[in-house]
Amino acid sequence: MSTEQTGQTKEGACLVEIELPHCTASNAAAVFAVLRSAFPESPELGNGGGGAGTDGEQRKFWVGTVDVRTHGEVECTLELGEPVEADLSGGPDAVRQVQEALAGFYDVTAEPRISGDQEVEVRLKLAQR
Repeated sequence: MSTEQTGQTKEGACLVEIELPHCTASNAAAVFAVLRSAFPESPELGNGGGGAGTDGEQRKFWVGTVDVRTHGEVECTLELGEPVEADLSGGPDAVRQVQEALAGFYDVTAEPRISGDQEVEVRLKLAQR
């Protein structure tokens, strides 16, 4: 049982939750495309949690989970139409890796929000270069 718990802890330390509040569908698609490219084994980086609606540019709340255990080259042709805020939470090293991947493609400004021994939260402001 303790081995199982340790495995879950290690897996949890590799996962980062990302939230894109008040984001258009096209901007969410651009951010998630970068993350899918950088971390190809991420479990939940599809359309996010935007909810129903046919207006593709309606502002919605998008969510995803990044698994930093696999790395790929960032190959993304989608650009942000406007600056986007992204809230990251997870283990300190995993959050740092996601932030660095995004900084390789966008101009990133970070605002630390909550820090602890096991988990950190940071708000990023992403802008197209």
